[in-house]
Amino acid sequence: MITIQNGKLMIPDSDRFVGFAGDNTVNTKQFTMIDFMDENCTFTLCMRFDDDTVRTVPLTAQIDHGNTVLTWEIRKEDLCSSGVVQVQVKIADSDGGIEHTTKDFFLIGSAVELDDDGGEMEYVTPSQLQNSINQALETITATSPYVDDDGYWCIYDPERREYVRTAYHVSGIAPDSAMSDSSDNAVSNSVIKRYVDTKSTDCNTFSVSYADMKTADRVPDTRKIAELPLSADITAADLMAELRPYTYKNNVTPNIGGVKGQLGIGLSGEVFYCNANDHWVRLAFGSELYDKMDLVAEVDASEIDDVDDGNMFFCNDVPYVKFNDEAVALTKSDDVYNKAQIDALIGDIESCLAAI
Repeated sequence: MITIQNGKLMIPDSDRFVGFAGDNTVNTKQFTMIDFMDENCTFTLCMRFDDDTVRTVPLTAQIDHGNTVLTWEIRKEDLCSSGVVQVQVKIADSDGGIEHTTKDFFLIGSAVELDDDGGEMEYVTPSQLQNSINQALETITATSPYVDDDGYWCIYDPERREYVRTAYHVSGIAPDSAMSDSSDNAVSNSVIKRYVDTKSTDCNTFSVSYADMKTADRVPDTRKIAELPLSADITAADLMAELRPYTYKNNVTPNIGGVKGQLGIGLSGEVFYCNANDHWVRLAFGSELYDKMDLVAEVDASEIDDVDDGNMFFCNDVPYVKFNDEAVALTKSDDVYNKAQIDALIGDIESCLAAI
């Protein structure tokens, strides 16, 4: 089976003979392109005979199990001369791209009626035929393309008498010849090494400028929120502790301005609020707070440590507010009457109301 894989044309010896000069539509040859499927391509067989005559033949294509099978129906004009004929497949896509396979050869037998002088057909011994085949193989092998260590196809340049690297890569994607921030193509290892080597002498400068460029729109960890640096996680408790001095104020007096929205505690336990004009407005006197204690939790002395900062609570007949982990009394116990004292003064109010 004649195969084409990664651009390499491989013809087994059993498939090299294509007929005698002058034969017409009696033989066909098929070329199987491994793992190639593109219905928008055209395929041409290029032939060069011993006398340097060149002929091109269109090939028909058909998809078969993930491969493309090319068929050559051999006509007499394709077998215009006996001997060894070099062949190469040309592939053209719909975008105008053209690529060729490597070269190989077919054998064409001679026919009596096509001898140049019309005389007796020249006799070719098996050894002469084998020598011709060996010579053709040697010529093709000596100049056959090959894949270098970086995956590029290299072809022989007869003028320079040496191999030169092409832009074609076995992967189908030509790696870039230089580092690029915009290309999706791969970069060969040798290019990366050269790139790194050129930067090694100026590593520090390069790394700093590169980092600055990539982090220009990032917030530095030296930035602070409420005097807390961003170099570590900020807990809710830490943030609240830093913000607490700005949410309420101690020892407030009406004649001293504050910050709009702040709460304050006066010198005698009064509760203040700072209005839109940055003036402190008294919300309640300390003596009035006891009447509002039904809305405040009753806390035992042993539970005071569990109360969070900023909460108001009632303990042993005294109103408190928790500030900086300390219980601050809003009034003294002697300044207010508890329920038992009120009952002793005016009687049991509930019993009186029930009797009416």
